[in-house]
Amino acid sequence: MKERRIDTDIAVIGGGAAALALCAMLEGRRTAVFERGARAGKKLLATGNGKCNLSGYGVRAEDYNRPDFVRPFLEDFPPESAAEFFRSLGLALRGVGGRIYPYSECASSVLDVLMSAAADRGAELYTHCDVKEIRAADGGFLLEADVTDDKGNVCGGAEIRARAVVLATGSPATSGKDSLVLYEALGHTARPFRPSLVPVRTDRGSVKGLNGVRVKCAAELGGVREEGEILFRDYGLSGIAALNLSALYARGRAAKGDRIVLDFAPGFSEEEVARWIERFGGESAERVLRGMFHSRVAERIMQRAGQSPQDIPDARKLAATVKRYGLTLEGTADASAAQVMSGGLRTEEFDGHLCSRLVPGAYAVGEALDVDGLCGGCNLQWAWASAHAAARGISRR
Repeated sequence: MKERRIDTDIAVIGGGAAALALCAMLEGRRTAVFERGARAGKKLLATGNGKCNLSGYGVRAEDYNRPDFVRPFLEDFPPESAAEFFRSLGLALRGVGGRIYPYSECASSVLDVLMSAAADRGAELYTHCDVKEIRAADGGFLLEADVTDDKGNVCGGAEIRARAVVLATGSPATSGKDSLVLYEALGHTARPFRPSLVPVRTDRGSVKGLNGVRVKCAAELGGVREEGEILFRDYGLSGIAALNLSALYARGRAAKGDRIVLDFAPGFSEEEVARWIERFGGESAERVLRGMFHSRVAERIMQRAGQSPQDIPDARKLAATVKRYGLTLEGTADASAAQVMSGGLRTEEFDGHLCSRLVPGAYAVGEALDVDGLCGGCNLQWAWASAHAAARGISRR
């Protein structure tokens, strides 16, 4: 097979959001990006249902699994700095409910400006290039990679020599790949990846007949309460509130068998719900509840409360069920349905510029590190903040 030799200052492994932002922030360095797929930024195009929620003005360190580690990076490069960075690249923005989107509401606009900025800084992009090994050599690094065709067949190889290397491979979420072994071979350790921001599986009985129904409610698991949309599925729950709760399971803060409690009337107390039902006490339970909830949700509430549709409503039983509808957690969907993964390289092994404390000159950014956030732009904000920290560290070397 044909072998290729590539020499560069900075070898960036992975062509996702954090990698491209890093290249857009680096100047005066020869930078090469090695992407195993046919194009860079594929996962970025799918974020926010294609609208790309870049960040959110309310993003906090507490939204992440490693708040103490993340905090200084967010303070150094907060959402306002991320917004200014993208404006400096020529991307017009819009705010929607505190979240930051491209004005076009098209993720392709974000990818376009990042790709253009990276090219302007002199970064070279090598697609179909799957890095298989990294070794420290001659005061820098030697990387071995497979070159593949459009079908993924190996058709050649590449030997890459670099002064510094950046792991920006993301995670196995959706179509991604777990490449942590590249740094584990250098002596690093990692927490195994688990799907996060993913639909949760529950006992089937509690969701029977509700598939496809959307409700605005509150959901609680392990003492954490999330308000937002819940989308019922045959296997459990989806929607933003459920996705955020899935992070608790991914982070090991919840386990199979734990209870998820839905509050179908989060804006009202149980007493207020009971009084509303009592107000129409002469009507059937079915008629009262269908005036409050989706008909299929009303059916589940009545069944759970032991009420027949034609019964005179028992206001106390119904109100208690409305406010505390319990389901049993049975796990989550797999990585193919996850927006991010929880897990990655252990953060204590990296310094304030995300340079390895074990192997000088080896950096990690984005999801390669054991940092994951909730919905609302947290994970892309970490991509930008971590890229900024690494870029500053590399520039100072």
